[in-house]
Amino acid sequence: MEVNEALLMDLADCGSPERLLAVILDHHRDWKPPVDVETFARSVGIIEFRDLEVDGFVGALMTDMEKTKGIILSATGMPEPRRRFTISHELGHFLIAAHRGDKRCSAKDMYENGRETHHQKEEAQANRFAAGLLMPKPWFVAQTDEMGGPDLSSLHVLASTYGVSLEAAANRYADLTPEACAFVFIKDGRIRYSRPSRTFPAMIVRRGEQPPSTAMLGSQQWGHAATSDWLLLKHGKTSDLQIQVLSQKNGFRTVLLHIEDLFEEEDEEEDIVDRFKNRFARLNTRP
Repeated sequence: MEVNEALLMDLADCGSPERLLAVILDHHRDWKPPVDVETFARSVGIIEFRDLEVDGFVGALMTDMEKTKGIILSATGMPEPRRRFTISHELGHFLIAAHRGDKRCSAKDMYENGRETHHQKEEAQANRFAAGLLMPKPWFVAQTDEMGGPDLSSLHVLASTYGVSLEAAANRYADLTPEACAFVFIKDGRIRYSRPSRTFPAMIVRRGEQPPSTAMLGSQQWGHAATSDWLLLKHGKTSDLQIQVLSQKNGFRTVLLHIEDLFEEEDEEEDIVDRFKNRFARLNTRP
């Protein structure tokens, strides 16, 4: 396939995943979901896709010294939605100029969101690129706005629309929604990781721990959950913490937590200030 030299020239000046994606979408205004990621990858320098048979890794990238050509590898037998995300992740490593050298990525790297180490930063950037390529923000936000509030049933629709896994759709939803919600991913009764939205309060549950008992009920119907089981609230409170649980194959579970009305800590601080003002006012009026 012929390489898109005009696009590559425009991409050369892009430093962040978000800028890369903006330029790519501008060049491909005729795209519709699901994105044909392999055809696109070939148009920017990926010359081959191979199966990967190395324990501990699900994806890899091999490039020439100048990063003008590359080969993407993905684990043999991987479900197609996961394979698409893996290819997009490795393509992110290929197109982000600061990511140098060949890459070998684990299953954990495919949902990395941290920034503490150089490795975490690179993997998180590749994930942001992959999510934005497969689920472009303008399309995804428009579709989820039409769906209303968060609901696990929406994940099936989103996953089907964009050709991604339920987990990838959930992570993208959490990244883009204004709703106060969080997804918690569980395997064999242990928390793998959680992905809260920007407006969701700090959580007390941690990776590797057993989740609260409400996570093991296995009902997709909305129910009530105790905030003290899930959330770290220094001040404030929530009117109600709602929970949905999706039981999946091979010991996997996805939990959705949602707060409809969040008591803002700023509001409580204002209340405290008002109470002290009133108290001092009363003291000053005493004889």
